Amino acid sequence: MNNQPGIVIVSCSKTRPKSLIKLITKTQQIDENDLTPGLIMHPWNIDTKYYTAKVSLLGIETDVAMDKDVISSIEAVIIHMDSNNKTGLEDLKKWDFLDNDYNVDVKLLLANYCNDNTKVTKGQALEWCLKRGFEFIELYPTTEKPGEDDIIPEKYGVDRVIEALHSHTWSNLVMKSKKNSNSSNTKVTTKENVDTKNPLSSEHIDDFTDLFSQLQTMKDSLQGMPMNQRKQCAEQMVTAFWKAIGGEEEELLDL
Repeated sequence: MNNQPGIVIVSCSKTRPKSLIKLITKTQQIDENDLTPGLIMHPWNIDTKYYTAKVSLLGIETDVAMDKDVISSIEAVIIHMDSNNKTGLEDLKKWDFLDNDYNVDVKLLLANYCNDNTKVTKGQALEWCLKRGFEFIELYPTTEKPGEDDIIPEKYGVDRVIEALHSHTWSNLVMKSKKNSNSSNTKVTTKENVDTKNPLSSEHIDDFTDLFSQLQTMKDSLQGMPMNQRKQCAEQMVTAFWKAIGGEEEELLDL
């Protein structure tokens, strides 16, 4: 795995981790690991507007003994639950060690859908997540989809899963140059190796990563505001991110 950050994916339902990996990576070709039966190790190249990172998706199909280097690399945990099974939340205890033993920043609990008619209600799932610091995501929600009039549309389903993973500051994250992000000769900088000639200074990187880690909290805080205040706050967020990557506020006036 070359010490790449790991995303552990497990399931307490009929949905296999391999299927979840296909959803996240949007590919049907998943690498199998012949050396360790029951463990899928699939590389994933994250390429966003602002950074790139190489991570490994670790699908645990059965109880397997993972290498210490793999365990120490885990930075995210994804668990799939069966909301149509009355023991759905109880079944999650099998994976308690993923929450208790590893200090991960991204913890996601998934279900295909969850409502008042499923055996595990959405309220129960949210309560479970609140106590453990997880985010609950329905892959195929039947209600409460984002409104078209939202200034910052809420993503849902697998798109929200990907967004949550993209919002994490990966340990091997490589920032993109602002001016040359579309060029094949793009210069990049990392938190460990800052190029003083690059337009992104270490101060800009710190500012950006701090803002990036708080993005979901910012979006949540906007939901209860009146429309005019939401628009004003959204504009302030855009300005803050622009300045964090080295842009000048005056440049936004032409947009």
